Amino acid sequence: MTQENPVQKKSNMKVIALATICVILAASLVGVVAFYHPGVNSDLQTQITQKDATINSLQTQNGLLQSQLSQTNGTAAAYVNQIAFLQQELASANSLASGYFNIAILNASSILVYQQPLTQDANASTSIFSDAIDYAGYVVVQATATANTTYAEVLYSYGGNNFDSTQKIGTSGLVVFPVLPGGLQINIGNTNQTVANAVTATATYYY
Repeated sequence: MTQENPVQKKSNMKVIALATICVILAASLVGVVAFYHPGVNSDLQTQITQKDATINSLQTQNGLLQSQLSQTNGTAAAYVNQIAFLQQELASANSLASGYFNIAILNASSILVYQQPLTQDANASTSIFSDAIDYAGYVVVQATATANTTYAEVLYSYGGNNFDSTQKIGTSGLVVFPVLPGGLQINIGNTNQTVANAVTATATYYY
C-alpha cells in the first residue's frame, strides 16, 4: 500500500488552481477582444458616427441662428432709428398744424412796434412800421401822447386795391384796424396846427 506524499499533493493542487485561473483569464481576454473588435462593435461605432453628425448639424444650425440674430439686431436698430425720426417729423407736423390752427382762429400775434418814443412837430405824421404781412387779421395800436389830437393811421394794399383808415387816440388809448395780407404801413399823427407832440406807441398784429 502506497502512501501519498503530502508535499506532492499540495503541489498538484497549486497546479490545478493555476490552470483554472489561466482558463478564466483566457476566456475573459477572448470576451474583451470580441467586444472591442470592429466587426462586433459596428453598431456602437455607427451610433457614435450618427451622434457626431447630429452634433455637427446642430452646430451648423446654431451658427445660422446666430447670424440671423445678428441681422435681426441690426434691423431692429434701424427700425428704432426710423421710429425716432418719424416721431420727430410727427412732432414737427403737429407743431405746424397747431400754428395753422391758431392762425385760422386769429390766435397768433406778433409785436410790430413796442413802446417806441417819437417827437413830432405840429400837424405832422410819422411812420412807425412799414413791411409786408402774410395773413388776414387785425392791428391794435396803443399810444400815449401830449396832444389830444393824436391819431393812428393804417394803410395796406390787397388784390391791387389800397386801403387807408384813420382813428383818433388822443392823449391815451388804443384803436383796432382790420388788415389783409400784403404791404402794411402804420403812422402816428397829430392834427393840431400849432402844438408839437411827444408820443410813445405800441403796435401788435393779431392773425
